[in-house]
Amino acid sequence: MWARILITVTLVLSVLTANLPALVSPDVKRSIASRTFNTSLRTVENSGICETTPGVHTVSGYIDIGNGENYFFWFFSSRQTKKASKAPWVLWFSGENGPCRVNPDQKTTTINHNSWNEVANVMYIDQPIGTGFSHGAKNADNSKEAASKIWVMLQAFFERYSAYEGRELILALGGYGGHYGPEFVTYFDSQNNLIRLGTIKGGAISVGALMISGGWIDPAAQYASYPEFAAHPPGYSPFISNSVFNQVTTSLHISGGGCLDRLKGCNSAAGIDIFCYNAYLICTEFVFAPALGDRDPYDIRSKLPSPLPPSGYMFYLQQPEVQKAIGAEVKYSECSPNVFNNFIRDGDFTRTLLPQLGALANSKLKILVWYGDADYISNWVGGLAFSREMEWYGKDMFRKASFEDVKISGVGGVGEVINVDNFSFLRVFKAGHEVSFYQSVASLEFLKQVIAKQQIHSV
Repeated sequence: MWARILITVTLVLSVLTANLPALVSPDVKRSIASRTFNTSLRTVENSGICETTPGVHTVSGYIDIGNGENYFFWFFSSRQTKKASKAPWVLWFSGENGPCRVNPDQKTTTINHNSWNEVANVMYIDQPIGTGFSHGAKNADNSKEAASKIWVMLQAFFERYSAYEGRELILALGGYGGHYGPEFVTYFDSQNNLIRLGTIKGGAISVGALMISGGWIDPAAQYASYPEFAAHPPGYSPFISNSVFNQVTTSLHISGGGCLDRLKGCNSAAGIDIFCYNAYLICTEFVFAPALGDRDPYDIRSKLPSPLPPSGYMFYLQQPEVQKAIGAEVKYSECSPNVFNNFIRDGDFTRTLLPQLGALANSKLKILVWYGDADYISNWVGGLAFSREMEWYGKDMFRKASFEDVKISGVGGVGEVINVDNFSFLRVFKAGHEVSFYQSVASLEFLKQVIAKQQIHSV
């Protein structure tokens, strides 16, 4: 159940009814070694899979960063083809906003007109190793290790495709991206500084904005929110009994061995991995699971098994002709229990990234933290709680601020937002964990506003 929060998904998760022409033959697969790093690229360009808009440049395949680590990526240039080389660059680690949707036959796709490459160059990466099409003998066991690997991947890509180098990066993530995002930006900033000092070689990668959707950022705030969210989910019906509510609340707050005390110990200066691992076990068994009951943790409007998002994309990606066309070398694997267990045992899962996020907000980086209002696992109530506690120059203003309605022309009311300077907290209506799947029109508009460095607003 938890493993899905760590995964990456290459295609849009949806089901439509249109058809596309038969698969086209891709360009010849190429292998190119880096001149600067111990890396190489094995790529296919313009495969004709998923994106069929004339003039759009696509690249898919692997970045081999050494040590047997092969990361699959899929790049789509902006559909504004005449401006693609100058368009913003979005790095995304899920797939619900991609260029196509899988049809009910699970063998064909249709164009997604709300794809994020309508306005930006978008690169999707399957990581860590063991998710998606990525494969290898080694892997990252925590967010810091993952940051260093993504940095090397981007250096290799921009060295090969230098026309895109120097574009401002919009780092957009979902779920466990609440951990990845702050770590990645912090690491990129430190590497850029070393490049300026001449300590290391490479090209600076400037992050202009951070978008975190359904982010697992502060575990204590999320675990603390579960019983109240289950008892009083704003806009939805309760799904927890009074007896279970009382039981879970006790498990949260009991002195010494309760969930919140264990999380506090994990995040203390003396916190070691085993403290964090035990905190995960206690908090999940005695808080997360009983408060959830039989609901889908990614969309409380459904009981398990949930029909949404549909799983047809997994069957589509398992087709041998599709895998050959995009340069995939292994079968598609959405969730990896081994990957998840490694992050749990390393203590990464239960450590907070709120201080790092606050530091980035203090630097005046453009930040959007947004949640679907039907998401349980990373729910907006917990997100709002930690946003109010985050230490940064706008803390007092944020705590005093009220939500403002957000409306999209032709769609209606899609959410409510609190904007304070460069930081926006957004609750999106009628959306589960994968917000862009449920509210694709609104999500594209929010991306446009972030690119323009605007506060989230109605249009």
